[in-house]
Parts: sequence; C-alpha cells; structure tokens
Amino acid sequence: MSEPPLKLHLGCGERYLQGYLNVDYPPSEHPVQSTNVADLYANIATLKYPAGSIEEVRLHHVFEHFTRPVACALVAAWNSWLQPNGLIHIEVPDLHRTARAITSPLTSLRSKAVAERHLFGSHEAHWAVHYEGYTPALLKKLVGTFGFVVQKIEKNSWRGTYNFALVARKVNGTLGKAECSSLTEEYLSSFLVDTSETEKRLLAAWMEIYTRQIERSWADG
Repeated sequence: MSEPPLKLHLGCGERYLQGYLNVDYPPSEHPVQSTNVADLYANIATLKYPAGSIEEVRLHHVFEHFTRPVACALVAAWNSWLQPNGLIHIEVPDLHRTARAITSPLTSLRSKAVAERHLFGSHEAHWAVHYEGYTPALLKKLVGTFGFVVQKIEKNSWRGTYNFALVARKVNGTLGKAECSSLTEEYLSSFLVDTSETEKRLLAAWMEIYTRQIERSWADG
C-alpha cells in the first residue's frame, strides 16, 4: 500500500503545525531561537520528493530568502511533487505596504528601521537575508507561471509589519522539466532592463542558477 500524501511545512522555525512534516535547519543554524520543533532537520533547498507524493507545501516568511532563479526552480519542483489539485501556501512580507511605510513622512525613524529589516532580513545567520520582495500581484504572477491558480490572498500585519499570505492550487497536470525551463526564461526575462548583450548574459547566468537548483529538487519518478 502506498503512503498517503505528505503536507510539508518548510522553514518551520518555532511554529509546529500538526498534520505536517515540519522541516527546518538544525538548532546549530538558529542562534536566537529558544526552541526547535522540526520533525526533520534539512536545508529545504535540497529536498526532493516523488512525483504526486505531496498534498501541500507551506512556507511562512521563508520564500523571500531565496534568490529569484532559485525561487522559480522551487515552485517548478513543488509542482512536480504535488498530487493533482495540491496546494502551495506562501506567506511573505508585503513589499508595497512596507515600502509605503518607509517612505511616508508620518512614519517614525524607528518604525522605518523595523520596516527596512522586514524587507531585507534579520541578519543574525547566513540564511537570515531576504533576496526578493513580493506584492500580491508579483507573487501571483510567479506561481501562475508554474501551473498554479490562486485561491486566496489575505493581507495581515504583525507588530507593525505588513504581510500577505497566498494559497494556490495546482491545475492542468504536472508541467515537464523542459517546459518549466522555458517558462522560467520567459518569466526572468521580464526583469531585464533591455535586450543588450550584457542583459542577455545576465539572463544566461540566472538560468544556470535555475538549472542547478531544479536538478537538486525535481521530483523522483
């Protein structure tokens, strides 16, 4: 008898979710955490699961820690892991609302500093850096590129910081690896400033990073 699909909580920190496999770095990589609740200690960028074996992939304030090419590869890989109609649940800082707080003349200097930390990371460890910022529209575009349809977007705040959570469902079957590579190139091309040779080389460098990550993460079987 085959195992039932897993629900993954990636980068769980000190928050344990019942019914999920809670995954995070080992305690040695968390200098300020008081507890460690992970069921599995791992670098989540090295995880790989069989095709169709996952029911949900969930991340709270983790996805922004990945560079743009790696983020593309992870979403593509999650599509390959997920069963039909599987879910991704991603919560990230809200770039738009946080930037508005930083630039507002009514925001105190201390609040501006907290907002800047919220966008760029807490910097106490090698992983505690944010490489990308998202608005609901930007994240919707990214997950939609790789075969997900957004079911819900909810904005929230915590201790004066602004966030949003997106839930999206896998549709239209599993995308092939070659198709995902083409989709990634098209998506990343939207970040080029022009079509100069320098920008083309930049895109090629991004695609090399994407390719290395997708080979690490693409589903077995």
